[in-house]
Amino acid sequence: MMIPNWGLKRKFITVFVVLITLPTVFGFIIYYQTSVALKDQAKEDIIGNLEKNEQNLSAIIEEVTNMTAYMTYDKEFRTFFMTPEAETHQLAYKNAVDGINGYFTFQMISKPYVSSVLLEAEDGTILDLGEPILNGEKELAKAAIQKSGAPLWSDAYHVTSEWEGEKEVISVSRAINDLNQINNRIGMVRIRLDHEKLYRSIESQDSSTKWSYFVLSNEGSVVLHSDPSLVGKQYPETELATWVTKGKASSYRLETKDSNYLVVKKELQGTNWYSVAMVDEGEVVQELYHVRNSIRNMIILLILLGAVAFVGFYRSNIRRIIELTKQTWQVSNGDFTASVDVQSRDEIGILGMHFNKMVKTIQNHINVEYRLKIKQKDSELKALQSQIDPHFLYNTLDMIRWTARLENAYETSRLIERLSSIFRMKLNNGKPWVQLKEEINYIKNYLELQQSRLGDRLQFYINVQDDVKDNYVLKQLLQPLVENSIKHGFKDLPRQGIIRIHGYRSYNSLYINVIDNGWGFTNPEKIGIHGYALRNLQERLELVFGKAATLEKTNLTQGASIQIVLPLIDMERVKNIQRELGE
Repeated sequence: MMIPNWGLKRKFITVFVVLITLPTVFGFIIYYQTSVALKDQAKEDIIGNLEKNEQNLSAIIEEVTNMTAYMTYDKEFRTFFMTPEAETHQLAYKNAVDGINGYFTFQMISKPYVSSVLLEAEDGTILDLGEPILNGEKELAKAAIQKSGAPLWSDAYHVTSEWEGEKEVISVSRAINDLNQINNRIGMVRIRLDHEKLYRSIESQDSSTKWSYFVLSNEGSVVLHSDPSLVGKQYPETELATWVTKGKASSYRLETKDSNYLVVKKELQGTNWYSVAMVDEGEVVQELYHVRNSIRNMIILLILLGAVAFVGFYRSNIRRIIELTKQTWQVSNGDFTASVDVQSRDEIGILGMHFNKMVKTIQNHINVEYRLKIKQKDSELKALQSQIDPHFLYNTLDMIRWTARLENAYETSRLIERLSSIFRMKLNNGKPWVQLKEEINYIKNYLELQQSRLGDRLQFYINVQDDVKDNYVLKQLLQPLVENSIKHGFKDLPRQGIIRIHGYRSYNSLYINVIDNGWGFTNPEKIGIHGYALRNLQERLELVFGKAATLEKTNLTQGASIQIVLPLIDMERVKNIQRELGE
């Protein structure tokens, strides 16, 4: 049966007969199958979404717990906790505090649900980061001490913030012990998580089924819920709370006066909490009614459309559609002389006019782009002819470097070697892509040259994870940001300028943060200067990656932070991008 080869007339008649004789049978079959599928899907959705939320929350708990464990081993944190109050004026202590501030600034930027952090040394020295909290939390401190260095996750509780007023938070507290004398406590840390932001971070709504998600403690109090008024209180449905805290089955059917609910739960490891998800079975049934009505309306509509199509449009439109199809095939085969004879101004006639206009536009674009490429190649040729031979430049710098070494000017030799490396990177054989480790090496050479010029007025730290160093980035991605920090962010700065560069992987993206302690973006003149560099960099990223790359700037208490997010790129992906851009 060669249905694809039938003529339009035969197809119209066949479709019309099918729409008249079979729609009711098909409708009942579809309705029955949809009913069964929706019921099964509702149950699968709620279980799947519960697992996703539980995984999201468990990942956050693990990340924040690891942050507290990190403080036991990190030198800067141990310096803060173990330095007596009388020695807090020393440079080592101040550098440690600066490092801690930078660490938690990065954490709060990358994890919006982290609200504030409290560090308290045994001698009473306190470092409060993030939004200030007015309430006392002595009971949490006592309970954490009794845990002997193990993390203590609290239930949700009420605090008063100087920034946001009344709010609910969840916190983890931990006694920090001496690394060398594990039973000797040297301080206390408490990390508070904003309830609403934490809930938004973990909630998953990937299905069409309406469901609710919340977290209860083992005492039945609400830890996380979409309704903030319930947080910190006993869950109002006593029967459900009792099943969550004491029931052994993983699913439960709750019957109330208004409706029946399907409920599932899962215990969160490392806490005394339970993840709970529930769906109203009545809403699932209501969805089935909507499906049934939609199918009935669809059948009626199809019958009407079939009759109209058969009676009203066959004679007057099929021939023009065939002609338009024929001309479209010509265009798809590269023949841009195709044209449709427009005899009326109805929809098909307008389509024909737009088709003719489109073909002419494509032809014009081809001609224009061809001429532009010729001009571009001519400009590139002239630019190449006017450049100094790179090999001559490298050999000359190398000769100067060895002359300096023979004259025992080792520092001069080292600086010339770094300058030569920078020139090589800038040229890079005309290639716009480099591996991240090459870009970092280039920035390191650049900063060391600047450090030689500025002396103690400049310090920098570079921390890039090994698993992202082989990924490719645009050449000179970071240099405009670092240069702006030195030229404008540190100009007339009454303290040592510090630049921190962090590179790491999160999911399938590369994150690069450039943080300085300069003037920030508060000065209108500096905003214009920074904005020009950022705008140029943003345009480069949009041209290559589109919406897959982002650039965000943030003002800090001291200085500014710029975060670049890029897709992870290997050499095969670089070649694909270059083909797409016509490079």
